[in-house]
Amino acid sequence: MAKQPKSHPILETPRLRLRQFRAADAEAIHDCFGDAQTMRFWSRLPHSKRIETERAVRNMTDCTPAYYRFWAVADAATDRCLGLASYHDGHIRSKRAAIGYMIEPSRLRQGLGSEAVGAVLEYCFGVLGLNRLEALINPANAASQALVAKFGFRCEGVLRQHLRVGEEWRDEMMFALLASERGG
Repeated sequence: MAKQPKSHPILETPRLRLRQFRAADAEAIHDCFGDAQTMRFWSRLPHSKRIETERAVRNMTDCTPAYYRFWAVADAATDRCLGLASYHDGHIRSKRAAIGYMIEPSRLRQGLGSEAVGAVLEYCFGVLGLNRLEALINPANAASQALVAKFGFRCEGVLRQHLRVGEEWRDEMMFALLASERGG
């Protein structure tokens, strides 16, 4: 496995700059975390108060790279935070992790999620040398299922009542991509 970078890596795509979260990103990322429609497939309830989002940003800034890392997905031209991308539930020694991503509601369906996920995949497989990446996706989240399918992820089944959000138990679909299955 490649040596882990000491500072938070910056990942760049044609339109995006994935960088470390800053306290100033709390206002912009609250557009995601505070929006019930955006959070309907997420692993947590929507934030009703900005202070909850500020706490989340602090937690996303203080990463343990062997287990998780969050990037602020920022507009390359303005550096405004538009969402997040991550690997988490990492088992770096076992060479596997899960990925997550979220783009603010006003910027959906513009291909930004695909750009961000592509950059995270390159980092995880290329820099970290992972063998397996997973994505746990709500069965009703067709857009996210289509996004990971573009990269070659395959559905391995449904995990029944796998996630508890508030008082609700939710099923999740397990998608995975192995390094040997990557195209190109």
